[in-house]
Formats: sequence, C-alpha cells, structure tokens
Amino acid sequence: MPWVLFGIGLLVGIFTIPGVIRIHHWMLLFPAFVVSWCGTGLAGWWMLLVAGLTATLAAFGGLDALPGWIGLGFVLVAEAGLVRQWLVARRAGRTFDAALRPLDGVPYKAARRTARSILLPLWMRDEQVERHKDIRYAEGAGRRHLLDVYRPRTGVTRAPVLLQIHGGAWMVGTKDTQGRPLMNALANAGWVCVAINYRLSPRAKWPEHLLDCKLALRWIRAHIVEHGGDPDSVVVTGGSAGGHLASLVALTANEPELQPGFEDVDTSVRACVSMYGAYELEQVFGRYAGRLSRRLGSWLGHQVLGHGLDDPAAYRDASPMYRISPGAPPFLVVHGSIDNLVPVEQARQLVGELRAAGGQAAYVELAGAPHAFDVFHSTWADASVVGVIRYLTWVLQTEDAATAAPTAPPAAVGSSSSGPTTMVRTAPS
Repeated sequence: MPWVLFGIGLLVGIFTIPGVIRIHHWMLLFPAFVVSWCGTGLAGWWMLLVAGLTATLAAFGGLDALPGWIGLGFVLVAEAGLVRQWLVARRAGRTFDAALRPLDGVPYKAARRTARSILLPLWMRDEQVERHKDIRYAEGAGRRHLLDVYRPRTGVTRAPVLLQIHGGAWMVGTKDTQGRPLMNALANAGWVCVAINYRLSPRAKWPEHLLDCKLALRWIRAHIVEHGGDPDSVVVTGGSAGGHLASLVALTANEPELQPGFEDVDTSVRACVSMYGAYELEQVFGRYAGRLSRRLGSWLGHQVLGHGLDDPAAYRDASPMYRISPGAPPFLVVHGSIDNLVPVEQARQLVGELRAAGGQAAYVELAGAPHAFDVFHSTWADASVVGVIRYLTWVLQTEDAATAAPTAPPAAVGSSSSGPTTMVRTAPS
C-alpha cells in the first residue's frame, strides 16, 4: 500500500504541472491541454478527490513505510498547487471588472455560482430556456448545415441575437457542446441565441467554414424574427477555432468573394466576442522549428487550408490579424494565460492591432486559465458569462444611444466646435 500511495502522489503531482506553467513541446501539447483543462477547471473537485483517496490509503497502511510518506509529500505539494489554482480562478471576475469598468462604469459584481453549476459542472439544461433543434440553414452538407435556437420559454420579441460558433480545430465539434453556459444565461436575459454546425476539415477547406457561418447569418436575417429575434441586432461569438471564425465574420462583413451567391445579404455584426481564438494561423501551425514538428504542422495546416506552410500567403489570407480595418465592430477578446494550444500573445497582438486601427477592443486575460475553459461550468466560465453579458449590454446601449441622438446643426460661421470624440479603450489586465 505505501507504494500505491507513492505512485498516486507522484502522478497527481505531475498532473498539476500543466495548470501552473505553459507546456510548449509539440509532443506534449494535447496531453498537457487535457490535464490543465480538467485539472484547473475542476480544481475544487480534484482537491476533495485526492484528499479522500489519500486518507483512504493511509487508513489501510499507506504510511507504514517510507515510500508512502514520500507519496504523501507529493500529495501535499499537489494539493497546494490545486489550492493556488482555485484561488487564482476566483479572481476572474475582478479581471473582467478591471477591463470593463472603464467602459460602463459599473462596479464589480461577483458571478453567482449556483449549487448545480458547482456540483454538476457538465449539466447544461435550463428549464427556463426553450431550445429548437436541428433547423436547416443551408443545403448540401447534411447535419453540418443545421442550427439550434435558444430563447426564453416565456417568449420574446425583437430581442438581440447571439450567433455561437463552436471550436474543435476546424476538424471536430458540434453545436451541442460549446457555449451552452453563455447561451442559457443570455436566453434568461431576454436574448435569442443561435448555435451552428459548419462543414469540417479535412473534407472542407478554407474558406468553406467561414462561408457556412455567413450562410447562417443569411438565415438569421431572413428567419430569426419567427423566433423572436431582431435581425438587425446580431453579435457573434466563438471559442478556439470558433473564435477564429467569429473574428473573421466580424472583420470580413459583406466581402462578395466570401459570400458567393448571396452577395446582397448584409453579413455585418454589431460586436464580436472571441474566446481563446487563433488569429495568426501560420504561427499556430508552424511555431516549432524542428523538422518533424514542422512537417506535422504543415500537414495539419494542409488539412484545414489546403496549403502547407510553404504557402504563407494562404495562411495570412485566413488569419484575422491581417483582416483588420478601421471599420471593425467592437471586440471583446478573452484568453487564458496558460493556454498552450493557442499562444496568449496572439490575443494581445490582435487587440493591439484593433486599437491601432481606431477600433474599440476590450481585452481580458484570465490568469491561470487554460484553453477551452468555458466548455463546462468552471469558475472562469461563470465569470466570463457575467463579463460577456455586461460587455454586450454596454455595446448595444452605446450604439443605440448614438443612433437615437439627434444630429447636431452645422456650426455657425466664426463659432467654435468641439473636437473629435475619443474612443474609449481598455488597458490589458
């Protein structure tokens, strides 16, 4: 039994490492992501599980020999790491507040975590939310051209609309598995939310994924009124590959070559919320210099874009970083500091480029958060829901107020006039 305690202590200690530091080696990327995703997002659960297992082993003789005591030392170090991760995650709400209060002036209000979200983090059903499943928005791709609509069960009229785009490295994922906490909360707040499937690689190649997102926008313009939504008040969001596509939806509005056959449809959005998105694809696929890792990245890039890393122009064409223009809508960019799949530096650079182009971009960097931190009810996810709703409320109220404001009469000759309005920007956390 002492050796069992030793082995468990060593294993738990190793598993806490990806929650503290970013692991960059390409061979460890996916295992480190899984460990940090589950370990940090469910740190409270792991603390209780490890403590209970250790106590049980100790009761059955786990401390009768030196290896057991060494294992207990490993467990204590791991538990300290989990406590640290739990405490760091609890600061997420204040991080959002630091970024958003300069915009709306609203004091910090902690996210209300329900007992259900804590005890059942994967439970996504909400009795107050009505879900209409598997509505077809385009022809030709079977289930990949279906969407779901979420709305208040009590009904709504001319409500703002959220378009949710799932992630999954452009190769996996469905409309059912991501964005659920945010969509449930928004539906409870009177929104209509639309979650879509889109064609996946390797069968689909860029820009077919983006084309499908724009086809979904076409459906929203034509049919969302039937579900209580306002087709003129649409925002877009997504995480990971979905964040990449959501950013491109916002940055390529009404570009004819990206909406063939429906060029006359307005594909603009009022705001974009991008969660841990990929913004510079050549860096994502080709950030490692070794020959084997470079070949693997080039192969993966070819599955998604149809081009290897020997064609950098194709990667720039598909990267939001190179699509920024002065007409970009407001952006909220959220990224975790220990994200090892998409470097957090990309999020910082995107925000900097958006601001340099004269746009409004709020940035929230969540300390200790991994990639895909919002797929289930983690502390970061619940804080993000409150922060995103707060940001979107500010965007819609600000734009509506600007639209309703009367046009000032021309200044009389010889009179003074005010200078240009300064765009409010937030500083990185």
